[in-house]
Amino acid sequence: MASKLSIRRAQVYVPNTCAWCENVQDVNWYCNDCQEALCDKCKDGHKRGKKTRNDDVVPIKEANILGEAVLPEVCKTHRGKTCDLYCSDCNIVMCTMCFTEKHKQHTFKNIEEEIVSQKQDMQDQLKILKSKSDHFNASLSKRHEMNKSVKESVDVIRQTVQTQRLKLKVEIDSIADAVLVELSALVDEEEKSYQQDCKSHEQTIKEIKRLIRDVEQNTEQMSSTSLFELTGRLRATKPLYDVTKKSVLPRPPHFMPGKLNADQIKSMIGYIHVGKLKNEDCRYEKKEVDSKKVRQISTFQDRKQTQINSICPIDDTHALVSKSRFNELIKVNKEGKVIESVKLDFNPWCLAVTNTEELLITGYDSSPLIHKLSKDRRVPRFADISPLQAQGISVSDSDEVFVTTNTTTIQVLNMSGERIRQISCGSDGLSIVCLTTGNIAVTTGVFAIYCKEMVVINKTDQVIHKWSGELDNGQKLEKTTQCNIARDRYDRVFVPDYNTNQVYVLSENERKAKCLLDKRHRVTEPLSVCVDRCGHVWIG
Repeated sequence: MASKLSIRRAQVYVPNTCAWCENVQDVNWYCNDCQEALCDKCKDGHKRGKKTRNDDVVPIKEANILGEAVLPEVCKTHRGKTCDLYCSDCNIVMCTMCFTEKHKQHTFKNIEEEIVSQKQDMQDQLKILKSKSDHFNASLSKRHEMNKSVKESVDVIRQTVQTQRLKLKVEIDSIADAVLVELSALVDEEEKSYQQDCKSHEQTIKEIKRLIRDVEQNTEQMSSTSLFELTGRLRATKPLYDVTKKSVLPRPPHFMPGKLNADQIKSMIGYIHVGKLKNEDCRYEKKEVDSKKVRQISTFQDRKQTQINSICPIDDTHALVSKSRFNELIKVNKEGKVIESVKLDFNPWCLAVTNTEELLITGYDSSPLIHKLSKDRRVPRFADISPLQAQGISVSDSDEVFVTTNTTTIQVLNMSGERIRQISCGSDGLSIVCLTTGNIAVTTGVFAIYCKEMVVINKTDQVIHKWSGELDNGQKLEKTTQCNIARDRYDRVFVPDYNTNQVYVLSENERKAKCLLDKRHRVTEPLSVCVDRCGHVWIG
């Protein structure tokens, strides 16, 4: 049986007490069967007992302690008194005598109330720690996946480079072999010409030598008739051997080696291309939210003075903007210069950029259609989520597309526009943003822009956090009004509010929001917000 004096270790430190002798010294053992703490001496007796000799007694650090009631400890200073009070100033437990003698002017609580309070505080801290653990686990998993992806890409590139090398070698060998074949043909031609020339010359030399010999041998004893015949023969033969005629000799071939061009060879092999860094790869310093330290970089105004529904950064210096009642998107830089205008056949509402730098667009007219702006500025249909209506939209780092529908249903699509699952956010979902942890933040309310609450939903589709307008200055907003929300790379959510002319910032597990911008920064009726890869906040 468990002793009434067995104590569960909890938020308030209470020393282990021996269940047999009530001693607090040398309590180093625990019986998992009896659920009792034991001192060194009583542990030996426990092991000798007839009914307890086979119990599972282990060092107390290895104890399997079940949930038990937290009981106050006996006061060490005043024997017989129980420590049923807690001094908040000194952070210790005490009895009523201790309170009267030393802590009378201090803030105190009943020990049971403080235990409940600290248990709740511990649960809150555990939630934060678990969320941080989920964040780091997600980051670690993502890093593992990226490492695997990089290695797989490198392996493919290696194979391609080897293939290009072999192709280049084959081509070079082919060209070199052709030159060698041409050289062999030249040698064969020269050899044939050489043989012909030599044969002709050798025959001529032989004939001349024979004629010279006949003349030299027969001149002295030759009759007049023979002499006249030989002389006629010489006169007829000599013109046949024309030495003034120049013989054409072939010239030795020359080879002009080509110059090695490393750039051309490199272009034949190919180049390694490293894509642009994604948002999570960009690094900028995390700064505490302080409205006094906000510095305005630039401001600009649309000539048509129309409401800005959504802003979406597409690189470090440019953003695409959708405007109310205009069937177009405009691309602007940080100085407010319109770089490009893209005509559409519908009025855009919410914008979200994909990991392949394409833009997904929902419509202002409560349409079930989602469109995609490609890099070549075509605007094909991405998805049709009928009978639901596409409202807010955001793309996660894992290429899942989350779409609110002005109902309790959040539709989740893949990058092909196919529905893969749906999530319930409890109330009508309005604006949405995907966090780096894999969680999502969703505003809920009515009429597309009137937000009553913001919820954070984890990867198992459970609501893990709610914000109902509480501010760090003690005030509470009844509602906020905005077209969209945004987050930075530290998962701080930015919530503009048309009603109060302010932009609020809320970390994922914070219960209260801080004000980032207000009228001092000339912020009037903000409805849309985004954070670019450099950490700059764009407000419409």
